[in-house]
Amino acid sequence: MKNTAISIFLLLFSFNQVSAINPDREYIRTPDSLNWSYQQLDIHTSDGFRLNTWIYKAKQENNKDTILILAYPDAGNMSYFVYHAAILANSGYTVVTFDYRGFGKSQNFEIQKEYLYYKEFAWDLEAVVDIISNKFPNKKLGIWAMSMGTTIASRAYPQIKNQIDFIIGEGFVTDLGEIVNYYDEQGKEILLPEKAKAFKKSIESIDCPLLILAASNDKVTTYDAALMLQKKLGDSCQIVQFEGDHLSGFQVDYDNKGFGGWYLQQIDRFLEFI
Repeated sequence: MKNTAISIFLLLFSFNQVSAINPDREYIRTPDSLNWSYQQLDIHTSDGFRLNTWIYKAKQENNKDTILILAYPDAGNMSYFVYHAAILANSGYTVVTFDYRGFGKSQNFEIQKEYLYYKEFAWDLEAVVDIISNKFPNKKLGIWAMSMGTTIASRAYPQIKNQIDFIIGEGFVTDLGEIVNYYDEQGKEILLPEKAKAFKKSIESIDCPLLILAASNDKVTTYDAALMLQKKLGDSCQIVQFEGDHLSGFQVDYDNKGFGGWYLQQIDRFLEFI
């Protein structure tokens, strides 16, 4: 367990250091490495790309009849989140993870790492939501997003709004201009794949329940930026601030609650009345 905790810490540290797209084509683990029951599924996008997808079966005695689709950050692939997904599945959530095009075992896609995101990744999420919402028609369905994944969730929202019930985001990107300016001050150029107004229009259209987990030491996706978004979206948007760095939510109160314990508690509380 100690070695597992160390490896997870190193993984999260690497995410904190990455400031642009950095895909990994090789898997570091699979759900069955944890003896977790899962289904592998190929999903095809509207423009013809094949996406590799894993569906983690919810622990039956805890089954919450709720699906979480993970839109992960800009580095690695879905195998980096096997522990995260298994913890949520063990608590009763059906968890769906997928690789964006060009990541993991999904179809190849030429990626310029200096881009903040690709709008095509939103098309990937749209395809996954479409298939999963039809596969599990009687369950609540939401997006669980991290960092770049929150950008993808926001960008996809106008197309998936009638198929999802909520969004949960850690390290929530609220303003593309602020992100670009931050990295410019650090001497690093970040490119946008489209005009920022397209993203602005999408994120300001969110009207489903939204939970934002904001780290106190996050210099990029800040708590103050989350508060500004909350003012625009209103009561449907909830914010929980925690002590820590960018994407360190699963480490909060590790000594008392273990890896992911605090995080799971926030999700359970948020979804209790949805």
